[in-house]
Amino acid sequence: MKIKSTLLALLLGTSFMIITASCGNATEKKEPVVVEKKDTVKAPPIDSSAIEVKSSLPVHPVLNDEAKYIAGMNITSSKSIDSSLTNNKNWKEYAAEFDKSWMKLDTSKIQKMKDWRGVELKEANTKTIFYPFSGADFFNVYTLFPKADSYIMVGLEPVGTLPHFHKGMPKDSISSYLQKVHKSLFEIFNFSFFKTHNMSIDFNYKDLNGTIHLIVLFIERTGNSIVDVKPAGVDKEGKIFNYSTFREQANSGDVNRGTEIDFINADHVLKKAYYFSVNLDNPHLEKNTNFTKMIANNKGTITTYVKSASYLMHKDYFSNVRDLIIANSSYILQDDSGIPYKYFKPETWNIGLYGTYTGSIPLFSGVFQNDLDAAYKAKTGVKPLKFGIGYKYIVGESNLLYFKKK
Repeated sequence: MKIKSTLLALLLGTSFMIITASCGNATEKKEPVVVEKKDTVKAPPIDSSAIEVKSSLPVHPVLNDEAKYIAGMNITSSKSIDSSLTNNKNWKEYAAEFDKSWMKLDTSKIQKMKDWRGVELKEANTKTIFYPFSGADFFNVYTLFPKADSYIMVGLEPVGTLPHFHKGMPKDSISSYLQKVHKSLFEIFNFSFFKTHNMSIDFNYKDLNGTIHLIVLFIERTGNSIVDVKPAGVDKEGKIFNYSTFREQANSGDVNRGTEIDFINADHVLKKAYYFSVNLDNPHLEKNTNFTKMIANNKGTITTYVKSASYLMHKDYFSNVRDLIIANSSYILQDDSGIPYKYFKPETWNIGLYGTYTGSIPLFSGVFQNDLDAAYKAKTGVKPLKFGIGYKYIVGESNLLYFKKK
């Protein structure tokens, strides 16, 4: 297999376009297996450095190495990845190309994002980051908010399950799998957003069957190590719980079908990344009180991040998630595809503008924001943005809007 240098386009950023789709009806669970209860902090800002606690939990010897393998990273000693896998010609080529791309990404974009967050996002060190319409974009949210305790990511794509390399995946299956991973990343790397139709095809394979493959890839590439992967749901009290098995989850009828990925950073601080396959349009969210309670339960500890969100919250039929975010977020960082500028009143929010606003890409014509355009043209407090992000991912064409609740 020839892994092309299209991985280099990761320099342009990672984002996902989510278009509304149908989900199943909710079925209440009688008894959650495990309930994770979060500590609450009543008022921002929160100094995350003061609440980080080093974890004694060990890195999972199988899951972590398998995630490294998907990420094309070196595995020195493994209980699950033997020499036949690391010596696989296709994987070695895949890994070499990914290493080159990631090194260039680090110098051209990641460091600029880190420098920017160090100056501009100091206050937004809340315990939880909510990332609606995210797909598998763990890379951007973690790079911008590395001090959070948990990341709640939501999209329409399925969660999926990780491949069983340790059970002896045939060589031809490995080649096919790597090709599919590469193909699934093509549009993200080249256009900085995913075409929903293509994503539904890319994640419709036996081996590559959901967002979990790309999430663990980005967890490893951003310097973290995996402790555990668990099937997750949300109970009627709005608390996240774990199913015993993914099979139990699949048979539950739960509309909040998700996964919890426990990981530790380089300082051995335990963190959690959640991904839920949930429809956030009004008809579905009105029935999904479990999910809305989960967000409301974390009021005062949430920063919401929105990018490449298809301008869905500009539509009346996504007003509920828009209101949910505004009501419960202490900070909101988004590009212009998120919540319309008109909903952020100066008496309620401190507003920061970055980069350039020139309207949407042609795919989303008709959503030009005159008030946002006027705010940028006034140049009052508008600051530069030295990296590209969102649909207009070219440096000098991107924008970010940062709102701090008063």
